[in-house]
Amino acid sequence: MFRLIKVVRENLLIQLISSFSLLSLVTLGVVAYSAYLQARNALEDSLYRHHKATATVREYELDQWFDQQRQEAIVLARSPIVLNTIDELLLAVNEGDLTAESIRALQNYFKFVLEVKTDIQSIEILSNGGIVALSQNPQDVGVYMGLGNTTTYFDPGTKNVVPNIYFSSITGKPTIRFATPISEGNERKAVLAITLNLEAVNQLIRQRTGLGETGKIYLVKEFATGNLFVSDAPTDQNLDNLDLTSTGIDSAIQGQDGQGVYRNHENVPVVGVYNWLENSNMALLVEVHQREAFEPAVYLVRSILILGIIAAGVLLVLVYLLARHIVRPVLTMTEAAEAMENDQFKSSMVNSVVKRPDELGRLARVFQQMADQIQAREAYLKAQVEAGSQQASGLELAYYQALLKKAAWISKQLTP
Repeated sequence: MFRLIKVVRENLLIQLISSFSLLSLVTLGVVAYSAYLQARNALEDSLYRHHKATATVREYELDQWFDQQRQEAIVLARSPIVLNTIDELLLAVNEGDLTAESIRALQNYFKFVLEVKTDIQSIEILSNGGIVALSQNPQDVGVYMGLGNTTTYFDPGTKNVVPNIYFSSITGKPTIRFATPISEGNERKAVLAITLNLEAVNQLIRQRTGLGETGKIYLVKEFATGNLFVSDAPTDQNLDNLDLTSTGIDSAIQGQDGQGVYRNHENVPVVGVYNWLENSNMALLVEVHQREAFEPAVYLVRSILILGIIAAGVLLVLVYLLARHIVRPVLTMTEAAEAMENDQFKSSMVNSVVKRPDELGRLARVFQQMADQIQAREAYLKAQVEAGSQQASGLELAYYQALLKKAAWISKQLTP
């Protein structure tokens, strides 16, 4: 690692290329991240608008379906065959004899209605005391059924009726039971009750147009045991040990409408819209997995990265060629300076750089002039040194010769 850093520090070309590469990668990362955030925000806004529109449509369709079933109950309670037979039916129940022709005709009429109206699971007529007077199940006749908390009782003139959804002890599925009076004038003769099959509700909720592969719409209601599915409830749903919870479910159950990015009841990250349905006391949620929701943003970032890396690679080659063009004169000047230091400089070594009109050219010309001046001064000094050495040698020879002569004279004087 340290060796690599040393190589980079000692090579200008590598420094230029590595600096450009790092700058390109940082810029590419910032651009890709910014594009991802913008695309993600745009996708969120688009999904929220679509989910809200979907939730609004589903809420309207549910209200219409519930209203239609109430109207069905009212029509049945006011049908001529019911009004004409109700007194005879109630008397027959008390006497325990339901074999009259009119009562069998009423039973056949209800049987026909059940065949035509598939949303209705059963029809019963109850006395004011809660005794079953007529039912498709003969065993229920004469049995007290009453209008308990599970029954949604309403008068024909009531406008806002909130259905009470409960789980049937027989089927284990969510069920609604509407009841309305069978009246003659202002007198209530009996009560007509219909138990509804919520498969139609499931079909409404299952419509996933525009929700993609992981999009889902579902209804949740708060029961005594916790929050449970109303639409598409699993058959193995444990009613005693189940409590659906998530940010969307909990907020909607509290009567709040909203939207957000959160984890659903299965701990899967989703983009969701949740509404509280006042007319039915249920929470409606529209969700899609974040993986699918933000896939276009991820694809965009991937495309930007791929194209950016390709463009950076092409630019890197161009930068390398440009860097070599820029660094070559610098290398020439460096080699010339090293040659100057080793006393091997030649003026022609920088001729290729001297011809450049830019700053490097001016530097080369100044360097060349300076080098020529230094070389000329060194030559002059060498000549001066050599001349001084020759003169010094002549003086020393004359000095030694004079000493010899003086020594010879002294020797001669001392000889007897």
